[in-house]
Amino acid sequence: MEKNAKYQKLFFANLSKKIHEWTARNRVQEQEIYKLLHSITGTAASIGLDRMSDAANHLSKLVQEKSLVLWNQEEWTEFLQSILLYIDLDTDWPVNKELTSKTLDQQRATILILENDLGFLQFLRENLEELGYNVLMATTQDRALQLFFDQKPDYLIIDYHLNGLTGLDVMKHISSHATSILTPIMIISGDCSEALAEKVYLTHALDFVTKPINFKVLHAMIRNRLFHIQTLKKQITTDQLTNTFNRTYLYDWLNHKKREFYRSKESFSLVMLDLDNFKHVNDTYGHLIGDQVLIKLAQELKRNIRAEDSVVRYGGEEFIVLMPGISGRDAVKRMNEVLQSFKNIQHHAKGEHFRISFTCGVTEFNAEEKVEDLILQADLALYKGKRAGKGQVNQYNPELDSYLETGTEDQVHISIVDDDSIIREMLADRLEELTFAGKPVIVSTYKTGEIFLQANIPSNGKHVVLLDGVMPGMDGTEVLRDIRSRDQDTIVVMLTGRQKDADIIKALEIGADDYITKPFSLDELVARLKRIVNRHKGGVRR
Repeated sequence: MEKNAKYQKLFFANLSKKIHEWTARNRVQEQEIYKLLHSITGTAASIGLDRMSDAANHLSKLVQEKSLVLWNQEEWTEFLQSILLYIDLDTDWPVNKELTSKTLDQQRATILILENDLGFLQFLRENLEELGYNVLMATTQDRALQLFFDQKPDYLIIDYHLNGLTGLDVMKHISSHATSILTPIMIISGDCSEALAEKVYLTHALDFVTKPINFKVLHAMIRNRLFHIQTLKKQITTDQLTNTFNRTYLYDWLNHKKREFYRSKESFSLVMLDLDNFKHVNDTYGHLIGDQVLIKLAQELKRNIRAEDSVVRYGGEEFIVLMPGISGRDAVKRMNEVLQSFKNIQHHAKGEHFRISFTCGVTEFNAEEKVEDLILQADLALYKGKRAGKGQVNQYNPELDSYLETGTEDQVHISIVDDDSIIREMLADRLEELTFAGKPVIVSTYKTGEIFLQANIPSNGKHVVLLDGVMPGMDGTEVLRDIRSRDQDTIVVMLTGRQKDADIIKALEIGADDYITKPFSLDELVARLKRIVNRHKGGVRR
């Protein structure tokens, strides 16, 4: 929190200034509201204001990115109420209302009930708890919304008849967000009319159940919904080629383990591995054979790890293995066994056969470590193995922290292109601390793509561009396309708040070298930059 205080102060000062500016104008365009919310979503989470980021992300889905519709002050202040609660508009410093969530048993589904009839609420709670569910209870809309956004329940039950409002009024606040995060909602009512049922389903509620409640049917319905949601989430978090998990699962798993550690004190190990000389396989035998090698590695990993372990395709030929309840030393031993087994596999192509190995880095999480550091640490151990001859497993130790500093002798220039001044300053402060081969990096910042493209970038050394995906004027993908039309050597890392796979795939197809999804960890960003700078030479990865 202490290291984020500077950026939080600047963030809230800028936000207060923006709100005062809008107040003076009275009317603002809807696209301005969208841009503000998009900026808050990425920036707030990056400086430790996760609840505020979630609230902004929820609201951004309710407005149009390009809309010119005018909102008056009463309309936009009411709409942004959940954001305005975080700041004191009479001062330059925030009234920080971040709440600490109570960690729940993640092995059981959590159901949130909004019901103001205490007798019926107790009846629901007791029956659902007997069925093995965690139950959260709310008797008011405000409390229900707080629990919904803070605790992120797996299922939501809302009574239609509430004091002074209806369940449909509550749905206006949460329907879009619940749909985006795949949280099913049930409306219950004593009114069994077809007209009400139609109204309920038009709000995107998944279920409408009338009283009296048949708990056998209710349980079967909830279990059915959760099963299908779990199946759908698996599809979303699964890499289609290798049938392993993807980055979405990785970050959800790490965040869960971070919260769970303070309750269970169970440590875990994270393993990062990278196929050796994989580019040679693709160049020699073609990408279809390369895909077969990736599939075979994924199968070998899953065959040799424990049931509780998870395999994640991190990107390209890189995989991460998540190993709960196991020490770094034991993880090294297990991965050495996997390595020896994989090295013995013969791959066949064009009438030939070949063998391939991987290099592996291992790190262990404990009370002193931050989850955000784990990928960086595992990558440092992996990179040490790459430079020491490949085909080996190494465990992280603190002496490796400066290991990558000798990875390049070129001067490194970093251009930060982002319309958010907080992101620009935060990144510049952190990246100016970096050195490569004893040389400090040269950092430049640009608030628009147009200004960046007109700048005179030094031609010596390596050039890295951190490029925001959504900016006024030229979009990030347009800037990327312009860069690639004349330059294949510049390293481009997209900073995107867009969660859609299509947007990320589009950026990679145009020529982005990597992407970071906002909110991001500065430590992870630094680790990714070190890796890509040291493995990139003349537009070709080593």
